[in-house]
Amino acid sequence: MVRGGFCNKLLTYEGRFKKINMINDVFSKITDKIDYRNDSQLVGYLNIYNYKILRKHFERIKAIDFFTLDGIMLAIFLRVFTGKKIKRKSPDFSSYFDPMFSFFDQNRKKVYFLGASQIDIEKFVSVIKVKYPKINVVGFRSGFDINEETIFKELIMKEVDACIVGLGTPKQELFMISARIAGFKGSCFACGAFFSQTAEKGVKYYPNLLSKLHLRWVYRIYKEPKLFNRYFFDYPVGLFYLIMDRFNLSKRREK
Repeated sequence: MVRGGFCNKLLTYEGRFKKINMINDVFSKITDKIDYRNDSQLVGYLNIYNYKILRKHFERIKAIDFFTLDGIMLAIFLRVFTGKKIKRKSPDFSSYFDPMFSFFDQNRKKVYFLGASQIDIEKFVSVIKVKYPKINVVGFRSGFDINEETIFKELIMKEVDACIVGLGTPKQELFMISARIAGFKGSCFACGAFFSQTAEKGVKYYPNLLSKLHLRWVYRIYKEPKLFNRYFFDYPVGLFYLIMDRFNLSKRREK
């Protein structure tokens, strides 16, 4: 009975067409080409785990301009179900953050960092100031107990060019959207656990071999055992939602 009830719950779609619209809208925004010269953009990332979370907030996250692919599984899903060959672009220094931060450095951009614990964000900023000394770090805050209105005012007053937000999904995406609504004209980039990872290991968190073999998830479980459930429960559930949403989209198009 429990098993049947669980399956029935998964198969019960409230707002089915909203979910169909989401997969259509979000997939159209996935890219592996981020233009750093764009002065005002909201850039999130997408993997199978956070798709499951973000689909609950579809009406809000429609405001995100672009999503990058964070993970090989979703890249394979896109290739199989849509024919799109989009490269993984994770929010870290093993991927597109390295050239992006280099751009910030070369152009002396004003950058603000929000997320992680106070200790980790301070360590992160110290690493950044060594590797990218010309970046104008105009502010940083821990991601715990934040006052959004205060931060919005700070971003606007300091005319920040880019705010890197690591609050976890969906908080970081909703924060970025709220910042734009509040009047922030710069860009925001979601980064998940990027600050803590950099604080711990510097600019090179993942071993090269594991990155090349697309086994970064194995390393993350090794470093953070609490993520075991995410990869072995939440990911399969997220994949289920992706397949069902894609199936319903195809079915709707056939009508």
